[in-house]
Amino acid sequence: MKVCGGAAGVAAVPGLAGASLLTGADARSAAAADAAHVEKSIKAGFGGGFSVQSHRAVDGLVYADIRHGGSRYLVTSPDLFDWQVVAASPV
Repeated sequence: MKVCGGAAGVAAVPGLAGASLLTGADARSAAAADAAHVEKSIKAGFGGGFSVQSHRAVDGLVYADIRHGGSRYLVTSPDLFDWQVVAASPV
């Protein structure tokens, strides 16, 4: 797990800066990630207590900004089943 200092480290993940929620074929390729589906998937993968702040689909991956306790995590998944922590920082 990569630990970053502050929100700037999270925003520096390649492909995420300036990304937006996608529509059409790009959204379907990222498992048509609606907010409820992303939240359920993250809670299934990481357990309860996580709060999903935002999510985006970029190049077939879903990125989510989540928080738990005093930490913020950027996680990614190609299929909304397997999640990987890309960055972490204190809130």
